[in-house]
Amino acid sequence: MSDARIRLVVNADDFGMTAEISRGIVRAHREGIVTSTSLLGNCADLDATRALLAQAPELGVGVHLALIGGRPVLDARTLPSLTDGTGAGTFLARSSDFVARWMKNQIDAREVEREFDAQIERARSAGVAPDHLDTHHHLGFLPAIGQAMEAAARRHGIPGIRTLFEKPTLSWVADPARGLEAGLLTGLGWLSRRRMGMLRHGPQSWGFVESGRLDEVRILEIIGRLAPGAHELICHPAESDLVARDAGGRTYHGAEELAALCSDRVRGALTRRGINLCRWKDLW
Repeated sequence: MSDARIRLVVNADDFGMTAEISRGIVRAHREGIVTSTSLLGNCADLDATRALLAQAPELGVGVHLALIGGRPVLDARTLPSLTDGTGAGTFLARSSDFVARWMKNQIDAREVEREFDAQIERARSAGVAPDHLDTHHHLGFLPAIGQAMEAAARRHGIPGIRTLFEKPTLSWVADPARGLEAGLLTGLGWLSRRRMGMLRHGPQSWGFVESGRLDEVRILEIIGRLAPGAHELICHPAESDLVARDAGGRTYHGAEELAALCSDRVRGALTRRGINLCRWKDLW
C-alpha cells in the first residue's frame, strides 16, 4: 500500500437490508463508481439477495457483520449477551444499547465470535467468496468486537478488515457534532488495532460519519484529499431517500447518494487525479 498510485475502493454497505437498498447498490455499480459492497450478515431474505448479487458479477463482496437489528443467524437462546431478552429472539435495536452493555463488560466475546462465524458461513452458502469484513454501525471499532472480527477473518482466510479511519481535518472543528463522532470512532479504532495481530487491516476509510448524507460536494472533497496508497469510500446508496435504517432516528438519503455516486463531476475528478477504482481483493 506504499506505492505512488492512488487506489480507491468505493464500498456500499448494507446489501440485503432491503430490496431498495440492494437495487440501489447494483445501479450505483453499473452506472456509477461503486466497486464493492458488504452483504449484511443476517439479512432477512438471503435468496432474493443472492439473486440481486448475481446481476453484478464484477462487484466485490464482503460481509457486513451485524450485532444490531434483526435476528441473529444462530439460535438467540445461545446468545444471551447479544439479544434483547424479550423473547423476540432479536439483537438489540440500537448501537447505544450495545455500547452500554459493552461498557458494563456484559458482552460475551465467545458469543460474538460464534455469531460472526455463522454469518460468514451463511454468506458463503449463498455463493459469496468474501474479500473483506466490516461491522454494521461500525461496532468493530470497539476493541473486543474488533478482535473478534480479526479472529474470524483469520479462521476464514479473509484478507481485509475495516479498521483505519480518515485523518482529522478542519471540518471536524467547523462541524462539532461530526467532529465529536469522528474523534470518538478514531480513538476507539486506535484502541481496537492495538489489541489486534498483524492481519492486513485494509485501506484508510472515508465516509464514516456521512452515513446517509454523502453528497457530491463531500465526495469531491474526499477525492481531492486522497494521498498515494489505498483508500475506501463508504457509501449507502438506495433507490429512494429517507430509508430508515436504525432505531436511533437517523434517516438515510439513499437516492441523493446514488445520484452523487453516478455523477459525471465525480467521474471527471477521479480521471483527472488518475485514481484507480478497485475492489478489496485487488489491493493484495
